[in-house]
Amino acid sequence: MQCLVAGGYTALSLSDLHGLWLRGATPPSRAVVITFDDGFACLHETAAPILARLGLRASVFAISGYLDRMGRYDADLGIPARPMLARSQLQELHESGIEIGSHSVNHPDLRSLSPAGLRYELERSRGDLEDLISAPVLGFSYPRGLFDRAVHDAVREAGYLWGCSTRPGLNNRQADHFTLRRAQVGRQTDQSAFAKLLRQGAAPGTLASARLREKLVELVATLGGRDPMDLYTRPLRRSVAARWLNRA
Repeated sequence: MQCLVAGGYTALSLSDLHGLWLRGATPPSRAVVITFDDGFACLHETAAPILARLGLRASVFAISGYLDRMGRYDADLGIPARPMLARSQLQELHESGIEIGSHSVNHPDLRSLSPAGLRYELERSRGDLEDLISAPVLGFSYPRGLFDRAVHDAVREAGYLWGCSTRPGLNNRQADHFTLRRAQVGRQTDQSAFAKLLRQGAAPGTLASARLREKLVELVATLGGRDPMDLYTRPLRRSVAARWLNRA
């Protein structure tokens, strides 16, 4: 965060950025959006004081059904349970100026749900969060970055104004506002890698691999008469191109 400030970056909320795009206005030349998924308790304990001290805005996508609980939804990935935000802590984050968005009720693979189950995850999470913070919840982040055309369209139909994916890269006004890209920052991201993320949205190798994957998805989808969005996060096994895609 100190690197952002020293580099002259302006941290916007997603509401700020979306509003600029809708008005046809140009964001600051060095604009970033800081996002957090899930809603771990450390947001309140560690991240929020740093953001406040440096005057940086951010957007948090909370799993509404896990507030005041331990997060055990990633046990299948071998990730240990972690304490999640309390409802009172989420309210405090909102009152401090951090934007609150939805990350579903239970963090499922939304593609696997019935239409009714999908509506529940989208609409119940939004309603519960809005009741808690007494403010509109406008953005959504796909659990584990998984979505297809039906999920993409359902997010829009549920009244959200944008959706965040985990696809690497940068965004501009022409981007699909329901598949916004993000640069993932982790424990191993040093300052050199972080500088590349700010310029490109991903490490060079990761970005090249992602672009290759997307082009192969488009090719396979076109040849098969499918929607690329329905194939991107599903394994394709029936062609040589599909095997390349999986390795990419």
